[in-house]
Amino acid sequence: MRSWTIALAFSLWFGFANAALAQDEEEAVASASAAEAEPAEDAEPGFFARYGDHVRTTFLAGVNGIITWPADPVMLAVRPTDEMRDMPGGVVTGHVVGFFAGTLQGVYRLVNGTLDVALCPLSFFPMFSPEPRYQLIPGWEHAG
Repeated sequence: MRSWTIALAFSLWFGFANAALAQDEEEAVASASAAEAEPAEDAEPGFFARYGDHVRTTFLAGVNGIITWPADPVMLAVRPTDEMRDMPGGVVTGHVVGFFAGTLQGVYRLVNGTLDVALCPLSFFPMFSPEPRYQLIPGWEHAG
């Protein structure tokens, strides 16, 4: 267990150090080009602003996926896709297949939302949640 903790600590340290080094290089290039050119319009946000935006967006996407996952089975049972309606006996089987497909999709959204909430402080993980059908939490945009 101790080796996993040490490995996680070093990977976090390496990720933050790598991001800070990349930011320093970008700032050096930006300041050199700004000295040569006209005054800059808006400065690019710093490392901590980008990190905070990533954490906020990923966390809100995960919470949205966790909250909205029960809607998938219901909505696919009420309105099955055209492929489900074209099945033999699609008038009946389309709704049943839609419910089971929605259940699988809902579980997928739940698992990915949980991963997003749990791993949002680690900036080297991307957003796992798929594009949401229903966005209940305002103020964020899907990054995928």
